[in-house]
Amino acid sequence: MASLFLFSCGVPTICELSNISINSSSATTNPLPFSITGKDSDLSMVADDCPGLLLCYVEADSYVLSIDKKTITDAFKTTVSNNNKIYINPQNIIIDKSDFTLYAFQKNKEGTQSVITPSYSLNLHDYIQYPTTMLAELELVFNKDDQKFSIAGNDLYVRDVDRTDNHYIHVFAAISAEHGDFTNAYWSGLTYIGCINMNE
Repeated sequence: MASLFLFSCGVPTICELSNISINSSSATTNPLPFSITGKDSDLSMVADDCPGLLLCYVEADSYVLSIDKKTITDAFKTTVSNNNKIYINPQNIIIDKSDFTLYAFQKNKEGTQSVITPSYSLNLHDYIQYPTTMLAELELVFNKDDQKFSIAGNDLYVRDVDRTDNHYIHVFAAISAEHGDFTNAYWSGLTYIGCINMNE
């Protein structure tokens, strides 16, 4: 009986971006500011189209979420650890639970699936403004007249729903790194950015 043994002498290169973080005042405001901090050396091993910035949201009728934000961020962490990826269905849903639904922002008003992973559509490299600690300062802006959001020149939309007098979008963000000279697919934790009242 013959046996075949396969050996690999390659040493895997693991990407963690452990010093990169998303920071926000978790405010209720429009525009909604946040920043990416860390060391640019952490990005030296990734490709130019990576890391990506994932923006997503939960709908609510109040500036206070009825569910603990940790429940949402923990569900995201579990999804990443189970799949090592984020999957977005054709309705732009990332996570659908009985007590909350986490949506990805859309790239068009029609609401068709236009968000792709890995790396989403927003590339963090495009926003890096500073060479060391502060990598990027960003703000998400809602234009009520056009019913659209914008960030760094990119237009984004939420799903088309009947607006009430109190319609809030609670925004979350995460960083991905899936292109480069490493063998894993990296996702940061999900960070709460804040919320925007879409009726103001």
